[in-house]
Amino acid sequence: MAEQHVIDISILNQHFQDINPLTCGWEDCIPGHSYGPAAREYYLIHFILSGKGFLERGGVRDDLGPGSLFLIRPEELTFYQADHQEPWRYVWIGFTGNRIAGLLEKSPLSKGRSTVFAPYLSGIFEKIRAEVEDQQAPELFLCARIFELFALLQRETVTQPGSDAYVLRAADYMKANYARPISIGGIARLIGIDRRYFGRIFARSTGQTPKQYLINLRLDRAAFYLVSRGYTVGEAARSVGYDDVFNFSKMFKRRFGIAPQFYKKSSVRS
Repeated sequence: MAEQHVIDISILNQHFQDINPLTCGWEDCIPGHSYGPAAREYYLIHFILSGKGFLERGGVRDDLGPGSLFLIRPEELTFYQADHQEPWRYVWIGFTGNRIAGLLEKSPLSKGRSTVFAPYLSGIFEKIRAEVEDQQAPELFLCARIFELFALLQRETVTQPGSDAYVLRAADYMKANYARPISIGGIARLIGIDRRYFGRIFARSTGQTPKQYLINLRLDRAAFYLVSRGYTVGEAARSVGYDDVFNFSKMFKRRFGIAPQFYKKSSVRS
């Protein structure tokens, strides 16, 4: 007779706001092993490593095998059972958090869906099995794995962003990377659209070309560094992505009507 093998990891409730792990473990189920019908007060994910079984919820049955994931939502009544011939082995992780509902809506588990075939997630759950017991702070380790899980799920969600989404991603990228030698063509490639199309939708949304937006972003930040941080002209230039101080000064004067060194002095006097 097959032997049930269960590992249940001790998790301390840290009351994290965004994602808060509560339970974790893995199980090699015996043939026909079942749970429920029952509900829980937290989100619970099972990832099937091998074998088969089924999940029932709301009168609907889903037959599941290796590479499948099933999600049980808080207060949701479910029943699940291992196959009698090839019982499943799975890893589970339970959690709460303010971010969960929003993350689910951007994943294949949106609109109340509870199952997804996601073999690309196997590495996350194998990593949990291999490493969680050795962690001094398993709660933080599991937070990282849950965020990684949702990142991969969202990457696999087949959606075509609208033009506003492209513009937002590009603007956010420029705000985070203006100090680096980034290019407009590189940004277009990064977000996955044609450069000319990118220029049109960006100008329509912001009233500026991407190049002008990046220049203004850099120069506005440089003005802040000059006045509020006391940077020299050279320090401010290099901090916003200009290696050529002469070119920086020329661009700065074109935007503000005054050379950067005089802009700094006049702001200090005022």
